[in-house]
Amino acid sequence: MFQKWSLRDVILLALLAVLFGGIFVGSGFLYNILTAILAPAGLKPFANEVLFGLWCMAAPISSMLIRKAGSATIGEVFAALAEVLYGSQFGLSTLISGLIQGFGSELGFAATRYKRYDWLSLIYSTIGATCLSFAYEYFKIGYYAFKPEFVLALFVVRFLSVFFFCAVLVKIIMNLYNKINQSAGK
Repeated sequence: MFQKWSLRDVILLALLAVLFGGIFVGSGFLYNILTAILAPAGLKPFANEVLFGLWCMAAPISSMLIRKAGSATIGEVFAALAEVLYGSQFGLSTLISGLIQGFGSELGFAATRYKRYDWLSLIYSTIGATCLSFAYEYFKIGYYAFKPEFVLALFVVRFLSVFFFCAVLVKIIMNLYNKINQSAGK
């Protein structure tokens, strides 16, 4: 289950971190716009939930490409670190969020004992990242102050966002990656 990491693995993880750190910082602008649109209707927390899956993508991509225990967690933490170094509006708390999101995603791959890198592991990864991160932010952001049906709606939107970005989009990206690798090998 635990395999030795190669220099190639570490370099790939670093490149993914730089790429996703930039994407995460850029998505901060989308978050601000969405917050401004939703706030007057009392729906400001949904800005976080709609985009949440985007902020979790580094974990499943890292795991799908590197296929080693720990790659999801390390990939997400490194991407969070890159985001902080780029000047994230969310500050150093981004590192804690990255650790929780990455570990949640990691649980999905661990559930298959790191033997499957397919839809099933991506679904488990989605469930892990959604549940763990939501439990953390329930207290961090103060979701406990909302009515239960509002909290449930936030959770459902987060799950759908994580499912879209971290399962559907990651699967599409991996299919394209595999197709390119196959054509390059011919």
